[in-house]
Amino acid sequence: MSVHLSRIAFSTFRNISNNSFANSCLVDFLPVKQLYSHHKNDGFCFVRRVFSKNYTTDAIQPVLALENASIPMKKKTVHKKAVLADLTKKEGHYLTFAYATAYSYDLKGLKDALVQQKLYEPGKLKAHEVGDVVIANPVYTVGTEPREIIFFKEGAVVFWNCTELEASNVLDFVKRYEIESYPSDVIEREKEVMTYVYQPNAKTCHLHDSSFVLVPERDNSLEKYSFSHAMAQSARLGAMEARLEALAASVRQHTAIMERDGATHVDKKEVVRKLGELFSLRHRLNVESDLLDTPDFYWEEEELERLYSHTVAYFTIPRRTRVLNERLSHCVELLELLSSWAADRHHVRLEWMVIALILAEVCFELLHFFERYFMRQPTVDSS
Repeated sequence: MSVHLSRIAFSTFRNISNNSFANSCLVDFLPVKQLYSHHKNDGFCFVRRVFSKNYTTDAIQPVLALENASIPMKKKTVHKKAVLADLTKKEGHYLTFAYATAYSYDLKGLKDALVQQKLYEPGKLKAHEVGDVVIANPVYTVGTEPREIIFFKEGAVVFWNCTELEASNVLDFVKRYEIESYPSDVIEREKEVMTYVYQPNAKTCHLHDSSFVLVPERDNSLEKYSFSHAMAQSARLGAMEARLEALAASVRQHTAIMERDGATHVDKKEVVRKLGELFSLRHRLNVESDLLDTPDFYWEEEELERLYSHTVAYFTIPRRTRVLNERLSHCVELLELLSSWAADRHHVRLEWMVIALILAEVCFELLHFFERYFMRQPTVDSS
């Protein structure tokens, strides 16, 4: 009987040891590069793979959960802007500036003021009527190449063949017709600079080597408008990115306190105000702007849509918009956490106030009880 029991114990011990050895000692981790977008700079993640050898038929290999295997590591998307000093060195190239100065313009007042100033006259785009745009052509010409200024209602302006001095003067003039102006440092930092050139052998306008290629001796006004629209979109998106960076910096100190002390004291009104600014920025990005899709103007213009799409891709607008939305979501989550924290502190304060009131009421009741039963004078029998 004892021999039989010892055999059973030995078999059980052997199975347990084989299972533990196969499950715990034969795990290998190999990095696997998985790309999540078509761009070569997109991040990749590391996925854990499990290799095991069955040293015994009784060993059962567990399945490891890969909860975060499909989440890529996001890198900061930085749009590389052109340097004005490098562009001015190219021969035969003319400069193009794009500024985003405000949330929107009062185009009617701006157009009337330009006419009254008698320095610019309104222009047109062939036979097309493009809404929410004012095109200004200077009355006085300088050189053989004409100058042109395009104002977009969304608060952006694009200068073709204008000097920085002229652009600065126009920006000062347009301030009176801005709605929700941006800071001057943001306007200067987020401007876009490109060049354009007339190529003799070109049959169609296109984007080549960081320059707009135009067809000589032909009206390129619609093509200029398409290029300008894409540049204006990039400048507007840059202003939104700068706004989000400022909002994130304002709450960064709270995260540092949470990391160091494990708690932070915030004003609920301030948190709600920051949340409102983030929601407003998200609404403008996804609802009020056309950064997520192609504007209606290009639906019936295949060639112009191609130019616009290529220029938008050059400025990495789709990717920057996606990353900006993700950063907005992270900031909203952080502020909602701080708001919940502040609300909990307020609730705890109210609970302690209720407890204090209950204790005060109990004390008063005890005093009344003491007065009724212990401080009462004994009655004297008159008989």
